[in-house]
Amino acid sequence: MARTSRSPNAPRQATSLVAGVPRGVPIPIATGTAELIDEADGSVTVYVNGVPSSSLRADFSLDFEYMRHEAAAIAAWDAERADHAWLALHIGAAACTLPRHLANAHPASRHIAVDIDVTLAELARRWWDLPRAPRLRVRAQDGLAALAERAEASLDLIVRDAFGDDAVPAHLASSEWWSHAQRVLRKGGLAVANVAVTPSSPAAAADARAARAAFPHVLAVGEHAVMRRKRRGNVVLVASAQPLPELAAALGRYAASAPLPTGVDGNWA
Repeated sequence: MARTSRSPNAPRQATSLVAGVPRGVPIPIATGTAELIDEADGSVTVYVNGVPSSSLRADFSLDFEYMRHEAAAIAAWDAERADHAWLALHIGAAACTLPRHLANAHPASRHIAVDIDVTLAELARRWWDLPRAPRLRVRAQDGLAALAERAEASLDLIVRDAFGDDAVPAHLASSEWWSHAQRVLRKGGLAVANVAVTPSSPAAAADARAARAAFPHVLAVGEHAVMRRKRRGNVVLVASAQPLPELAAALGRYAASAPLPTGVDGNWA
């Protein structure tokens, strides 16, 4: 789940989404409530327990800025690979916005999306009419257990976007979680994590330190003010066992043209 603002340059289109689901009415889920709100640009925002979690569109474009950071990093990583038939595990499926986008942008890829909330995972399947097929599988599971049960070197990509209220659950930002992420990635694999930054909280720095303890190469992407902890927001960590010079260069070009002032930092913590 995301905890962030929408991009100011989100594409605009008039589309009717998730027909038959009432708007502005709390829908009971296992961890509280979900609520759908129609936006003026034709998208639908999913709120979980009153906090923006996902943005839904009939096409595969992304509204949340941090998701664009993630997609840019993954696109640069994919461009360097000889084999584009990779397997990704998404921890924090929510409405499956990013898994759907990536499955469309990278047709040879396969995706497993897990969420602790069994009801929300099933709602996402219904809202998007997601097939029970190998391209994108959705299931209810804790994000640490999903990694701990994986065999060594069994994934190419891990995306962590899991939140409880407005913070990453501590066990999903722990040294144990990051160690499992390093263990289950194949050679050349990538771990991408959405980090919640709050100026007064040390949690983001601890998360970044845990990432660096597990992976020798870590990049951070985010708005300058958020990375300097001047305000709340999201920073995306991109971690690998291999050096990331080409990916860093690609992210630098991406950041230079991002709609909000965005930076890439190889030493952020």
